[in-house]
Amino acid sequence: METLNTPIIRDLLQKALTAKSHEEMVSYLLNLLALVERNIYLQNTPHDKGNGFRNRKLHAGSQTYDLLIPRTRTGLFRPSFLPEKWKRCVPSDFTNLAYSLILSSKSIEAAKRAIRELELPVSEEYFERILQELQREFKALNNSPLSPDWFSLSLDAKHTSVTVDGVIKPHTIYTVVGTTLEGERKVLVSMIKEGNENLQGWKEVLKNLLSRGVRRVLVVTNDDYPGLSGVVESYFPGTDIQLCIVHFLRNLKRHLSPEVFRRVKEFLDSIRSAVSYAHGLTLFEEMLGIMRKDNPSYVQDVERKKVYYLSFLKYPKELRKSLYSTNLVESVNRKIEDAEQMSGGYFHSIRNLEVRLSLIFRELHFGRWNRRIPVVVKVKHFLYVLFEERFGNG
Repeated sequence: METLNTPIIRDLLQKALTAKSHEEMVSYLLNLLALVERNIYLQNTPHDKGNGFRNRKLHAGSQTYDLLIPRTRTGLFRPSFLPEKWKRCVPSDFTNLAYSLILSSKSIEAAKRAIRELELPVSEEYFERILQELQREFKALNNSPLSPDWFSLSLDAKHTSVTVDGVIKPHTIYTVVGTTLEGERKVLVSMIKEGNENLQGWKEVLKNLLSRGVRRVLVVTNDDYPGLSGVVESYFPGTDIQLCIVHFLRNLKRHLSPEVFRRVKEFLDSIRSAVSYAHGLTLFEEMLGIMRKDNPSYVQDVERKKVYYLSFLKYPKELRKSLYSTNLVESVNRKIEDAEQMSGGYFHSIRNLEVRLSLIFRELHFGRWNRRIPVVVKVKHFLYVLFEERFGNG
């Protein structure tokens, strides 16, 4: 996959800087944006592969741009700034080009400078309207009414830095991704708070969900931030708490000797494929016995949380992998990290961050998350029965 440090990217950047004409410069810029978009597409579509380029001419008013459009083996990838298939003229709406500029620029001001300096067919007034709309979408995401019933919530916090009043300050992005009983995925909360992750921040996030209508959740997965599981239980009675097994493994490696860790890891592999909750609990108790000889004080803490590590075993095998880790919400955080790197390692303003987050969520909701999760759809009847047994008819 292409990265910003590959020869082809560096070559395009150099050619854009030394272009002899406006048309040539814009052509190189659009080629660069197309490569970045294919990179994102391939990250989200691992079964597809890059497959060279094709020549194409793009007409915008009186201008004609010579492009090298990156291809994939399936032929399903298409840069967002291209017009409809079989057309060669750009429509009057340049929203997709503006989105690409925002994502590929260090800051909003840098994107605006690119529009002016490259004489791109996007007015600053139009660009500003796009920014305002993205901010409205971000605020609506944290305030719109929500369904009372959810299959699962996945919680995680992302540490970042944002420029505020000319000073780069630490901030935390609290994110909650929800999955419905029908297998639909959605970012429910994205709350930006100054400072490091703390329990008060999570309380505000959970209160936000309650105020918007969320009431009944089968399972909530988190990374075992101190005190968070207890708060979730108090706000959402009857909810299963699942602690992330991936984070658990990392902690085990720090607290156990290499030989004991190897044996414990084998036990965890067996637990993940246990035939029932009771079977998994028996295996977990055996695992604790091995750990206790190596680090008894650490085992006391693990033993108190054992039911939280095994909640996923109450659900069909098809769903377990999606429940015992925070991978779903961490996939969102990885996209935020990519945007952070594109911005130079930090976000240049709260507005800059909100706009980028809005674009990231747009890409997810209208892209790979636009389809329901097949394994949830497959067992949804079981989930509805379990939901009614636990919470009644509402």
